[in-house]
Amino acid sequence: MDNQARTDYKSLLEAFPSPVIVIDATKNIIDVNELAKRLFHSSDLIGRKCNEVFPECEKRDNGCPIDALDYRIQTQLEKIKQNVQIEDLNEEVQTNVLPVQQGEEPLEYVYFHILQDHDLFSRRNLTELEKNMTISTLASGIAHEFNNMNAGIQGIVELMLSQEKINDRSSHDLNTILKIVKRATNLIDQLLIFSYRKPSKKVLTNLESIIDDCIKILRPEMNDSNVSIEVVRKSKIDDMFLDANKVSLAISNILLNSRDAMLYSDNRQLLIETGQVNGSGYVKISDSGSGIEGEHIDRIFEPFFTTKGSLGHSLIPGTGLGLSVANQVIMNHNGSISVESQKNKGTVFTITLPVNTREILEEEIRRNHKDYNFEDIDVLLIDDDQEFNSILERALENKMARVRTSVTGAQGLAHLEMNKVDLLVLNMHIPDMNGWDILRQIKYLDEKPKIIIISDNYLSMENEDRALIDYVLMKPFDLEELYSAVRDSLIS
Repeated sequence: MDNQARTDYKSLLEAFPSPVIVIDATKNIIDVNELAKRLFHSSDLIGRKCNEVFPECEKRDNGCPIDALDYRIQTQLEKIKQNVQIEDLNEEVQTNVLPVQQGEEPLEYVYFHILQDHDLFSRRNLTELEKNMTISTLASGIAHEFNNMNAGIQGIVELMLSQEKINDRSSHDLNTILKIVKRATNLIDQLLIFSYRKPSKKVLTNLESIIDDCIKILRPEMNDSNVSIEVVRKSKIDDMFLDANKVSLAISNILLNSRDAMLYSDNRQLLIETGQVNGSGYVKISDSGSGIEGEHIDRIFEPFFTTKGSLGHSLIPGTGLGLSVANQVIMNHNGSISVESQKNKGTVFTITLPVNTREILEEEIRRNHKDYNFEDIDVLLIDDDQEFNSILERALENKMARVRTSVTGAQGLAHLEMNKVDLLVLNMHIPDMNGWDILRQIKYLDEKPKIIIISDNYLSMENEDRALIDYVLMKPFDLEELYSAVRDSLIS
């Protein structure tokens, strides 16, 4: 067989959306397509006899198309009932037998045995699902052990950072270790989400930051596939209460789906647009890929529906869970995902999430955190982010605290000098004043408040500075962390 004929033969073999077993004129199996290899998890079929894989065949002694080769021109497809026996599988199947001529001599005919039994596929897929569930349980156990190790490493590093005699270089190196540990913790969280063992934890966070993290994580894979990424921010999105890890997983699944859609495209461009319109934040992900078939577009969010992997008869890996999980995550945040697609022009996924932070905050407080009461406690919030201040103010006022807010360090110090304050909540990164300078001025007040500092990063502190602080809150944090920090600070 020359090179062109071999190429045509392979193209035909892989074109069938079903497993194909190729048998030659001597009744030996000489080839199988990739789908057959995946479905039966075996590539050792080649070299076996026909009657080993098909032990029962209604045409074996009565009109077998291979036996009829000597006296009949092979031109027609025949439908045959057979029993297929491969490893632990023994099933009756409907098989279409297609003769394919590879040369001029009779012995150069081969016979494509195309299996058409969809119940067989369903049962094999169910087996795969059971295996995935086992992997899920294993992943959960591994993640738990790694979390324990990470907690130990983080604790030791934080203890070292708290030492009084530590030079700047050592502090920098230890903070680098801490960042790596936190990245590892985030990956473990992703593993727990995959195994459905990660409880939902909504924190006040920024959707644009989540997207930036997704791009950072996926950038190497996108580069390997020659996919360029462009991000366009149409308008700022207000902070909202989200389960950051789960939303990150949902967005990553869509980004990877878009990447897969462009693998056979010459122009591989991914455009991510973000903005806020009519009280909702949105993320629009546009690819220049193959598009989605019209008959498939209404089914893409169904669990296990896919055009990839063994389930979708494609060489591109896929399980049919990515878009389904993404849709479920966004729906659990009262959001939605819409899709528009044109064949050979690309697809646009639009994620919409409501910026109803106040409503979510009040619902969360109503349903949980009933044990906290900060009646008659005067609180001052110093943070240049007015929206963030407003949310913390609402959260604490719901627990009966009296709250005042300042957006500058100077304004906050002026309020402290003129008024009694029981608790100061201070963002360490204020544009007009360094947070440490604010703290050092506070120690000269006649009545010093309890102090909670808020930071995006772990802070290396001298003993003198540490004595000024009652609690450190690391962003992002949830309501339970906020309330417990307030309570512990007031009683310390």
